[in-house]
Amino acid sequence: MDTRGDRPAADTPPTVPDVRIEATNFGPIKRAAVDLRPLTVFVGPSNTGKTYFAVLIYALYRVLGGFRRLPGPLQGEALRRALGGPAAAEVLGREELLDLLDKPDADGASYRLSDLPDRAREAIRVLLLNPETLQAGLEREFRRCFDVESASDLVRLPGRQREMGISLAVREKDRNLWGLGAAISASGVTAAGRLEDDLVLVPAGDPESTLDRRLRIWSRQRRADAGNRGYPIEAFFKELFFTAFRADVYYLPAARSGIMQSHRAIASSLVARSTRGGLEHFSELPTFSGVMADFMERLILYEEDESDERSMSELAARLEQETLAGRIRSRRPTPGGYPEFVYRPQGTKQDVRLSRASSMVSELAPVVLFLRGPVRRGDTLVIEEPEAHLHPAAQTRMAVALARLVRAGVRVVVTTHSDWLLKEIGNLMRAGELQEAGGPAVDDGPPSALRRREVGIWLFNKARPASGSTVEEIPFDSIEGVEPPDYEDVAEALYNRSADLQNQLEDAAKGGGP
Repeated sequence: MDTRGDRPAADTPPTVPDVRIEATNFGPIKRAAVDLRPLTVFVGPSNTGKTYFAVLIYALYRVLGGFRRLPGPLQGEALRRALGGPAAAEVLGREELLDLLDKPDADGASYRLSDLPDRAREAIRVLLLNPETLQAGLEREFRRCFDVESASDLVRLPGRQREMGISLAVREKDRNLWGLGAAISASGVTAAGRLEDDLVLVPAGDPESTLDRRLRIWSRQRRADAGNRGYPIEAFFKELFFTAFRADVYYLPAARSGIMQSHRAIASSLVARSTRGGLEHFSELPTFSGVMADFMERLILYEEDESDERSMSELAARLEQETLAGRIRSRRPTPGGYPEFVYRPQGTKQDVRLSRASSMVSELAPVVLFLRGPVRRGDTLVIEEPEAHLHPAAQTRMAVALARLVRAGVRVVVTTHSDWLLKEIGNLMRAGELQEAGGPAVDDGPPSALRRREVGIWLFNKARPASGSTVEEIPFDSIEGVEPPDYEDVAEALYNRSADLQNQLEDAAKGGGP
């Protein structure tokens, strides 16, 4: 059944809960509390923890299956195991099933956790609140994503027996949905989850809810099948929840240019080393961090999504046209071989390998490829330093591309040092205020105006060199825009130095005259 008419406008981000992540004594970070917005930007001096926190977001997303209304561990094999055995044969009675099927059509009705059968609710609680599952998942992902021997290696100043604290809270309209708290020390990881009894799985009449649409279709299809035999609980979850809350996270690390230029050589070397003969030459194999390994894997297995409903394809094409002045193409020299990525400048029919293209092209190529490939509406995309190797004018166009991603429904997290990027984000927020005030649309191309509530700019800074960094939000000002305090200090210092040198130059010229 075609449900495309039920989809929300492409320039309306999907309704997602509010997410707050806090960390203490974490790597270079002494204390941080960050609210994730549709566009979240980390700024500040080097070595203050911007990348650490970005990777933390990625790791938590993977452990929890995302930050959706329904926690991610309820999906996939974990839920299948929880509902296996006797539960697989347990069925929803005819009346119970019909009550559930009537829910989407009832005026003002929402699907809540309490609407599910007792066995299903218990499975959900066990999956989310099981400390052993959470602890093992956090230890595994922290070791993998940060490339450390133990999660305790991330504790700031471990020699003083410090403990690292991590917490995550998911809320919607001032109502708690679920959350996580964890403590990490030399003795290991302790963690506990919480799930609110009144958790709303599907809001009433939410036109943006994938699950709501699936429920309506599924209820029509299954109503006739209810009969006297009822319906297995496992099938209810499998058909609805395993795919309805599908969302993924992607991380584009720094130094993308070098990776894009050499990924085929790296991949070939790794395969050669993976044989017993190759391993004999290496007593200790070097390792990638998880974010780097995941990025490399995406490139090695890259396939473009050729479906007709790719809202990201236009954004990729715009980025190519407006900034790259050419097209990024993928090709496989041999069937089943590693993909090769090339650049074709506008107006030519000649492909250029990325190793021969400018660093700007190879730096932005992964952004284009991921938009044309795996990234979908509802996903989270983390990009380190999207301005790297870009001319200032291209940096402002990159800010517009990020805003267009937000409008297309992707949650975006970036780290940056670029004043140009921040200034253009400020302009896009002014454009959003203009639209909310009833003014004309100022977009040239896909929508890019940003609402103030959709953007969070977070400053990572150290009060003293030996102290850990703290994080605070930089407020948006309609006149000043978004300006980190230290950027103003640098600008003022440069101006003062310029004026002083000019004065000295004039004095020297006077002294050298006749």
